[in-house]
Amino acid sequence: MADKATVNDDSILKQVLEVSRRMAETRDLEPLLEYVMEQSIALTKGQHGYLVLMEDGQLDFRVQYGEPDRDKKSGLPVSRTIIEQVANTLEPQLVRNALQDHKLSDATSIWEMKLKSVLCVPLISRQHLQGVLYLENRHAINAFDESDVPPLMIFASQAAVAIHNAKLNYELQQWADELEKRVAERTTELEEARFQAEEGWEAAIEENLQRTALLSNIAHDIRSPLNTVLSSLDMMRDGFFGDLNDEQLVWIERSLTAVNQVLRLATDVLDLTHMEQGRLSFNPTILQLDPIFRQSMSIAEGMKRSGQDVVLQTQAAEDLPFVRADADRVRQILTNLISNALKFTKQGSVSLDARVTEDGQFVEVSVSDTGVGIPEDDIPFIFERFRQAANQEDAGYKGTGLGLAICKQLVEQHGGYIDVHSEVGKGTTFYFTLPVAE
Repeated sequence: MADKATVNDDSILKQVLEVSRRMAETRDLEPLLEYVMEQSIALTKGQHGYLVLMEDGQLDFRVQYGEPDRDKKSGLPVSRTIIEQVANTLEPQLVRNALQDHKLSDATSIWEMKLKSVLCVPLISRQHLQGVLYLENRHAINAFDESDVPPLMIFASQAAVAIHNAKLNYELQQWADELEKRVAERTTELEEARFQAEEGWEAAIEENLQRTALLSNIAHDIRSPLNTVLSSLDMMRDGFFGDLNDEQLVWIERSLTAVNQVLRLATDVLDLTHMEQGRLSFNPTILQLDPIFRQSMSIAEGMKRSGQDVVLQTQAAEDLPFVRADADRVRQILTNLISNALKFTKQGSVSLDARVTEDGQFVEVSVSDTGVGIPEDDIPFIFERFRQAANQEDAGYKGTGLGLAICKQLVEQHGGYIDVHSEVGKGTTFYFTLPVAE
């Protein structure tokens, strides 16, 4: 038995490493699903297999292995009864002999297809059901046993993360394609404007066209140097290349907004992907928070919109203890929270505060504003991906919905927690903790 366990352990490790390697090679969903299906069969004694995805609450039979007889009622070569049980309970189902299992005795499909051995496990990524892996053997009873469940669950966990990342990659590519189309349309409009402008503006317009052409290439490579584009557009707006008329200034501002959205979305998506793969750089050291606070507030001064009547203030205690944290990640959290506060605060103040918790184990940092606030119904979901409070979108700030989700993961990676208190029309306070250094 010890030799068999060792062999199984080695096989599991190889499968997990192979899934990780495949993830690095391809981010396309369909080839990944085929690969997961093949490897799950190879890991067990299954004859047939089905990879079922959950799409808007419905079962989507995406990949099948083998060609068994079909269920006469559903037209599918599988018993929906077992799959639905796994999808509802999020627990694996092991059936040694379906024909004699009293839990399945009422399912007509079990008898019509003469099912015997079945092993079905959920595909769960970040506590969300991605789908179900269904394996069966119709020629033998007891083809699966309890020893098959743990390795298949480990494999399913890795596969679920890979599938989730592939879906994100597909969504990002669709967004990039749409951006490329919009940039091309904007380039055409600017070319038409160039021919209509006075001769004295040709140099400035040509420069603008070059920057716009550069933006069209960004859609092909999200990680290209967007910061260079942002800096150049800022210089044009500030008159480094000559005066601009009102229409040109309008297009410059729109271009800046679009590039900032690309940079923010690309950074957020890449950070989330690295987090799920365990590849996000995280280097905690013993550090003081006061210098980081000063740097963050200095950056915040540059985030304020022209004419914005908002006072930035720091109220942190001067005798804060050292904390154990990654300085870059703490700056990232603060920049994200302060940026959000400034976006939704037309007038009043944005305050940075910090204190030691009552148990002395953590420093609690808070960012407060006097902005629009968050509706009570939205607060339970505010840290979820792609979620944004309805009144914030109505205020004209449609973001990626990823920033707060990243903040939550970064704080939890430090061993702390993050939460929010808000009242519509009065303001919002986000607060998070960092562990005190021993």
